[in-house]
Amino acid sequence: MAVRLAEACGYLQAHEAEAVFGRAEEVYARRVTVPNLFEVVVPDSIWVTERAVWFGGVRLRSRTTVVRLAGDALWVHSPGAPTDEVCAGLDALGEVRWIVVPNRFHHLGAPATAARYPKAVVVGRKSAEERNPHVSVSLQTDDAAYVEATPELASIDLKGVPFLDETMFFHAATGSLIAADLLISACARDHWTWRFAARIWGRYEKAGTPPDVRWSTRASAAAAESIARLRALPLQRILVAHTDPITEQPAQTLADAWDFAVPSGLAQSSAAI
Repeated sequence: MAVRLAEACGYLQAHEAEAVFGRAEEVYARRVTVPNLFEVVVPDSIWVTERAVWFGGVRLRSRTTVVRLAGDALWVHSPGAPTDEVCAGLDALGEVRWIVVPNRFHHLGAPATAARYPKAVVVGRKSAEERNPHVSVSLQTDDAAYVEATPELASIDLKGVPFLDETMFFHAATGSLIAADLLISACARDHWTWRFAARIWGRYEKAGTPPDVRWSTRASAAAAESIARLRALPLQRILVAHTDPITEQPAQTLADAWDFAVPSGLAQSSAAI
């Protein structure tokens, strides 16, 4: 009887351990088996996913950047449509806490994403509400509640460019500058309409400002100050909405693209220094 009891106890312990291991394995699988639409930028920290959008007669790749903050909180920049596949990927990465509307134009996916994740807070530019009545921005990026809750990310306004009214974000731990329309370029992966237009505008395999941003922006001390502040960051990469991560000389690429926005007097002073 004692032997049988011991065998029974051993059997139960083994199966209990197997069940615990199975649950742990399931959680691990959920965390590492992310749908292929999420591309790893920095392991365990930053991911991107992209979708196609038509804008100005060309089809662009538009990217959402996802950052995992402390406590598995997810910060979702410029979200697209919250399809079941996208949401499964997000849920595998953590809990969506922040939905970011970075400028006047990148707001289309925010309302549906907020409806899918009602506990998340929409943060960003109030100017987006003027363009989309379905957008409701709860916090701006300089509100104390947001700043205190996201110490991993520094918010930097792109001054002197009211056409965009954009806030950018620097993730110091990875040296990543996250923006929407700061830079743009085309490559062989893009749709033929954008490849064709990019060659005309000098944006094929060469990062520059979006053409409409260039046409709408004038040189100013405010813009020059913003670009100088960005250049001074210890940049390892720039992540924007409509091109692949910029990792080769990101600071110089940024400076070259925005050189037109620096008044000639300031440019000469900088050169002299």
